[in-house]
Amino acid sequence: MKTLKNSMFIGLLLLATSVISQNKEVEFDIYTTSASKASRYLLADHVALRDCPATQCQQLTTIAIGTNVRLLAKSESPQTIDGVTSRWYKVKMGPQIGWIWGGLISQKTMVSNTNPEIRFVFGEAGLDSNAQQQFQIRAIKNGVELDKILLKSNTLTYSGIELLKNQDQDIISLSSNEEGNFNVNDSPMFVVFKDNRLQKMTSLTSSTEVQNDVFQYAYSSECEN
Repeated sequence: MKTLKNSMFIGLLLLATSVISQNKEVEFDIYTTSASKASRYLLADHVALRDCPATQCQQLTTIAIGTNVRLLAKSESPQTIDGVTSRWYKVKMGPQIGWIWGGLISQKTMVSNTNPEIRFVFGEAGLDSNAQQQFQIRAIKNGVELDKILLKSNTLTYSGIELLKNQDQDIISLSSNEEGNFNVNDSPMFVVFKDNRLQKMTSLTSSTEVQNDVFQYAYSSECEN
């Protein structure tokens, strides 16, 4: 019995270690370190702008998805919400200044080849029930979400996401990470935006579409209200 308890304890410890190792902090440059990189777009809709860096702080207003903000400062310590770890960032949006949680900021933003009003925002989406890392891509236009898609991967990073330069289509390449490894469930190598829909594709030459995951993204504001 004691051996069984020890085995269960070790198993839980290994699982916790695995989750922690995958749960890397989502970080951004602030204005004092890089003025150009401090300009970012929001990944979620109805993002709460607060008067201090915590969910308990007063909400000043809400900000629409795709809004451009300037990152002025960041909190001393990160906060984990729904499997995503990030600091709070002090941002400026027009005349308004306040704090938003970094998990709601796009890690990479790409402008559509076919319509400059459309942008694609990329970011983390926490861990699934099997402790596998999830990412998301959203298509937005003028503060309105057109579509969203979920990707499950333990190797994908924002540096491996690229919008291919094609004037007739919007094709997002899901390339390897810095170590050259790549592993996304169902092996989609591309995300294609067509008819206001994001679709996972295994090959650009194949006419077979990989069906979108049913994905109800939980971050309407900051996952805690």
